[in-house]
Amino acid sequence: MPPRSLMIDEGLLQRMARDAAIYSLTRPAAIVMWVALAGALTLSILNLSTPLPAGAEPPFGAGWMPLLIIGLAVFAVVMSVSSARQAVRTAMPVETVVWAQLEDDVLRLGSGRRQSEIAYGTFQSMRVGRDAVLLKVRGTSAATAIPRALLSDADIATLRSRIS
Repeated sequence: MPPRSLMIDEGLLQRMARDAAIYSLTRPAAIVMWVALAGALTLSILNLSTPLPAGAEPPFGAGWMPLLIIGLAVFAVVMSVSSARQAVRTAMPVETVVWAQLEDDVLRLGSGRRQSEIAYGTFQSMRVGRDAVLLKVRGTSAATAIPRALLSDADIATLRSRIS
């Protein structure tokens, strides 16, 4: 079967980057970070609401701690979105023709003049978003993004069976 192909436009690029950012922000390590930030925020707010003995002053900077924690959370989201956009844009520039083909032993991908053949064993897991299929590379935090429109539901089922 010949590979499916499509032209990358700015809208698709942004939607794929959104899927990649959501993937990045909901990975187990990121969830641990969110729990730690939520705990720190809760403790800092409780610290602010604790009554002080007469004549005592609150710890230096205690009033800024909740804002600092919220700032760190916003920074994490902004950096994840920015990194996802940059990674997708680098792999698939706007107005590039991208294609994918599933073969027996490898996934063949192309973007512009570049082509890759990647063995299914290279991937640890996959997540299917609205506009991107993200394949996590085994042993790293990297993921390969493929436009969802290039893969049918049968292709996704085949990928799942070959990756797991």
